[in-house]
Order: sequence, then structure tokens, then C-alpha cells
Amino acid sequence: MNGTVIAIIATATACAIQTQLACAEGSHWHEEGRAAVAEARRLGPNPGHAKNVILFVGDGMGITTVTAARILEGQLRGETGEENLLSFEHFPHVALTKTYNTNQQTPDSAGTLTALVTGAKTRAGVISVDE
Repeated sequence: MNGTVIAIIATATACAIQTQLACAEGSHWHEEGRAAVAEARRLGPNPGHAKNVILFVGDGMGITTVTAARILEGQLRGETGEENLLSFEHFPHVALTKTYNTNQQTPDSAGTLTALVTGAKTRAGVISVDE
């Protein structure tokens, strides 16, 4: 009996997902997503060597902080906020990094900068020395 109920629920769930996907086709959000993916593919990797690199370090800009800033900026312009993009989100290449100190989970700026510049993790409160 339980196997039958699970099978019915699984089938209903699969049908609901297929229906949602079919409804998404051609929607504004679907088309915006497709355009963003096409643009990213068009850019592709840069096969050359960079002459110079400018590294913008957003200290304290975790995903939740950036999301809150994106929404607030959009809402201050009278939009809902979620569709907004911050200025740096228009850059062709953006990355996230995981920086933390070797002796604590919430890092300080000295340790995160050391990790970014030297590639070595360090303790909180020290600069450019390894752990």
C-alpha cells in the first residue's frame, strides 16, 4: 500500500514539474535566463595573457549581503528589487572565493587579504605569513 502511495505522489510530482517547465518556456524570466546564458557562452574564456589585472575585493560582501544590496537598490528605484543587478554584476568575469582564517571561521581582513594575495591561509590578525 505504501509503495503505491509513494508511486502516485512521485508521478504527480513529476507531472507538476513538467507542467511548470512547459509553462516557463517563453516566459519573460525564461527568455532573460536564456539570453544571459547565451551571452556568457559568447564571451567564453580569454585565451590570451592579461597585461594587467585589477582585483576588486569586496570585504564583507557575502552572498546574503550582496543579495540584500541588490534588492534594496532596485526597490529604491521603484522596482521589486530581485531583478536588479549591481554594477559589478555586469562585469564579464566575476568570481566568488572562500576565505577564512586557520584559527577561526569568521575571518578578519588581514587573513583574507593574505589568502587572496599569497595563496596561503593564515591566522587572524597577521598579514602575509603562513599558519
